[in-house]
Amino acid sequence: MTVRGDLPAQTTTFIGRRAVLAETGALLGKARLVTLVGAGGVGKTRIAVETGRAVARAGAFQHGVWVVPLADLKDPALLARTVAAELRIVDNSPDAGLGRLVESLYDKHLMLVLDNCEHLLEPVRRLVHHLLRDCEGLTILTTSREQLGVYGEHLLWVPPLGEDAVQLFVERAEAAGAALSEVDLSEVGALCRALGGVPLAIELAAARLAEMSLKDVLEQLGLPAGDAHGAARHVTLERAFEWSARHCTDEERLLWAALSVFPADFDRAAAEAVAGGDVLASLSALVRKSIVVASTSQVTQRTRYRLLDTVSQFGARLLADEYEPLRRHVLHYSEFADEVARSWFSPDEALWMARLWEEWPNIRAAVGYALGTSDLAEAGAVMAMNVQRSRFTSFAGMLGQARDLLAVARKVITEPPLRTSLLAHCAHLAQTQGDMSAAVPLMNEARELPRMPMTDVDLVFVEATNLFYVDGSPDCVPLYAHVVELSREYASPGDTYIAELMHAMAACFLLDAEAADKATTGLIRLAESNGVGWSHAWGLWHQALYELLHGDPALVHPLAVEALRIQLVLGDTWGPAYSLWLLACTCAELGAHDRAARLLGALRSQERVSRISFGNMKPFQRMLERADRTVRRALGDDYQVIMTLGADLRQEQAMEFALEPVPDSERKPVKPTLPGGLTKQEFTIAGLVAEGFTSAQIGARLFISPRTADRHVVDIRAKLGLPNRVALAAWHRSATDTDTR
Repeated sequence: MTVRGDLPAQTTTFIGRRAVLAETGALLGKARLVTLVGAGGVGKTRIAVETGRAVARAGAFQHGVWVVPLADLKDPALLARTVAAELRIVDNSPDAGLGRLVESLYDKHLMLVLDNCEHLLEPVRRLVHHLLRDCEGLTILTTSREQLGVYGEHLLWVPPLGEDAVQLFVERAEAAGAALSEVDLSEVGALCRALGGVPLAIELAAARLAEMSLKDVLEQLGLPAGDAHGAARHVTLERAFEWSARHCTDEERLLWAALSVFPADFDRAAAEAVAGGDVLASLSALVRKSIVVASTSQVTQRTRYRLLDTVSQFGARLLADEYEPLRRHVLHYSEFADEVARSWFSPDEALWMARLWEEWPNIRAAVGYALGTSDLAEAGAVMAMNVQRSRFTSFAGMLGQARDLLAVARKVITEPPLRTSLLAHCAHLAQTQGDMSAAVPLMNEARELPRMPMTDVDLVFVEATNLFYVDGSPDCVPLYAHVVELSREYASPGDTYIAELMHAMAACFLLDAEAADKATTGLIRLAESNGVGWSHAWGLWHQALYELLHGDPALVHPLAVEALRIQLVLGDTWGPAYSLWLLACTCAELGAHDRAARLLGALRSQERVSRISFGNMKPFQRMLERADRTVRRALGDDYQVIMTLGADLRQEQAMEFALEPVPDSERKPVKPTLPGGLTKQEFTIAGLVAEGFTSAQIGARLFISPRTADRHVVDIRAKLGLPNRVALAAWHRSATDTDTR
């Protein structure tokens, strides 16, 4: 979480409201909950944002000011997840409750702006109550047409504009290209009073001066020209909308209606997809008329558009039938999600992730609507899986939302082959978090359905991962190799690389040094050639893993640190947990026990935040237990204290600590070369031979196949020039006796 917060950029000047801003600021200085109450279009959102901007400039909150728009949130169950996503809080929990929010915010000092709460009053009440009770440094500013009714709430009614209304009208009219004289100001004042001083209505009227005179506007609104002091009939915001709609062309009205299905901002391509044709002229006209707001995307530098809440609500009433634009909305974002799944694994990966962040409200709404509509349900399920295939929700820390959507998809998709892929996909998502109790039943159900090569890409992957994580069995390696072949034929480059990544990881953990080296070298070669930063980070991670398990632990730390650095630069919230695991195990091997204890503590916190359980992934668990035993023995009673210090580090502090180099003073002395020039694993195998172990027993002890163990014994004998196992056993006893003298 950054200090600056997440305030939207200004697109127009802010006029007047000094008294309201001052009163809002004063209330926030003495109350932790302030609600701006007023009619639609009166300017509550703009006042809240400008208040937040002033507070942020003053540096009043250490962790910034964050705005969460709620106008288009239809499902109350998504409230906590929506707030978490807007605050960039990692939310991978299967439970959509308040726990993750409280866990992240309890020690933060920030201001949270919840905008447009009136349609979610009860869930917002509960959310605000729990957050204020459990997070002492939190201040909340809400906007609503009704008060929340939460204890301690301070209300501020937002009045219409007074004298500043004329200035607003003049500025917006000049922006539309109209020139007003001093003579016109009295009639402008009358017009603003007739519009009730409602800023949105005033802006709609001012925009009309691009196409008609002030006199015509007055007459259209029923206010005779020259009657500046008469008792003009009050024009409601609803009538201002109706008047604006009458002065739109048929094409503009149809577009206004169609655009009301967007829950957030959108680009021109999306508008054309929903409207069913070229919209440039009509869209530009709606922007000029202040019906649509245009801004520039910080991601693509292209224009994006949005409708204000009240404008969108009126547009929805213009729809003769909402199904067709909603169907087109689903199909457009389904195509977008499919393109991302096929294209993210490229040098443009950062751009694709940023575009997914930008479009996530639209994608989430499209998936939700599709899954609730029988003839679109399959498209919704595929869209949900494609988003996860792009690894966006794990990258962004939104696996909780992914699991919610996929759980709904499982309820409505009942027939193979799509259900087979869906079950396998859900099982893998649970596996990645170490949630094997959820993964195994899903995998077993998928196994009972008819199989075909296309669904085997997903199902065999899950079966291999079950063997890897649950059993720690080397039998997973050939299965992963099979998945790689299937992926090359039926899946995207990104899916293929992930299969190759898991194949290399399993080989590194479960096979001998030669096989691990071959798999790791292949993965590194891919990472160096494809130009994908995420891939490069995992290539470094695997190279470090190989050195930890089969090579020189002294080489691991700089590789793991560089992998972590790349992950943090990319904004990846998932990979750093794996890098912390690797660094903690490495520091234990290097004898940097104090540092290892702190990293183990930081890892425990990272597991809790990311909802990853390495304790349920057998190969990771074994290494972690070994590191834990080593460090406990070295530190004794100090272990728990030092580990707690690591666990108490904030996320950014833990990452800074993990990136530090290990001082030579913290490392244990380098061990001399093992007798006979053997590697650590070879010397261990020779010792097991000396203890009378068979090849099968050696394989079981080291988690390698008996055949591989036997080949190792033959290679060791050849390296040492020994004729048989008896001679090897005698050599090891002699070498051990020599080392202990």
